[in-house]
Amino acid sequence: MNENSPAEKSDMKAAETQAVGFPSPLLGVENLRLEVIYNSGGIFALNRPANILCGPHPWYDLPVLSEALNEKLKAGKPELLRLGLDSKKPSEAVFHVDPEIAGAAVLALGSEAAAKARNAFGSSLWTMTFLLVATGGPESDDARCDLPVARHNNLPIALVSTKTGRKTETNFRRIERIGKFSVWEATTTYYRAGQVPVHAVEIGLRILGDTIYAREKPLKLSDIKRKWTGDRDAETPLYDAPAVYLAKVRLENGAEIVASAPKRFKNMLRQLAQIPFGRRCQAE
Repeated sequence: MNENSPAEKSDMKAAETQAVGFPSPLLGVENLRLEVIYNSGGIFALNRPANILCGPHPWYDLPVLSEALNEKLKAGKPELLRLGLDSKKPSEAVFHVDPEIAGAAVLALGSEAAAKARNAFGSSLWTMTFLLVATGGPESDDARCDLPVARHNNLPIALVSTKTGRKTETNFRRIERIGKFSVWEATTTYYRAGQVPVHAVEIGLRILGDTIYAREKPLKLSDIKRKWTGDRDAETPLYDAPAVYLAKVRLENGAEIVASAPKRFKNMLRQLAQIPFGRRCQAE
């Protein structure tokens, strides 16, 4: 067997560093290793699982990714130094995504990069694309909702309000029909907390597992498999969070930050694809 060349070994070593480890309790009770999905021009992005905040948010008491990364930076962890990160340039979340929605977590490195990134985001120069699985919705494969979104006075949730809400817009495009289920893309150039699930409900979409806005339980295999046998009470959901994740962020320079779907989300789609619902339809 031929030995790898020095260049190949260097490439292999670089590939091994394209993830960041977070030992417990930095991001909760489990040790996590998150994939680095972008690292250029002061923007650093990780593929974030559900129930972790990108940055601090007054609505939630959950682990915060930017704070955990900064702890590792202060400690001078070699894996971050190999990625070119600098303890003098701590990370800051550019925008917030509902913590139950997994996917791309976009951080800026240092105050200068943060100001530039937030200006681009605030000027609607970035485009966020979410992927979701839902029931219901319009007959058309394309829909738009531009109702203003506001924060509830007492609860950590969003709602539509023409009085106190702030302007935002979500464009929905159906990718595929699978029986009564559909896979949709939802895109926006400015994301507000709760925006995608709130706008989805407004056009009649019920995101699987969205217990807050759509009041929809997570999908279980027994819900779709006719001959399933087992204890429904003890059965775990195929995906135990709202069936939506932030799949892509397109920056003002055209660069794209792409996050792969969570493993259990992918498995849910595989299970849906295997069930003989009848005619599957790929949307135009």
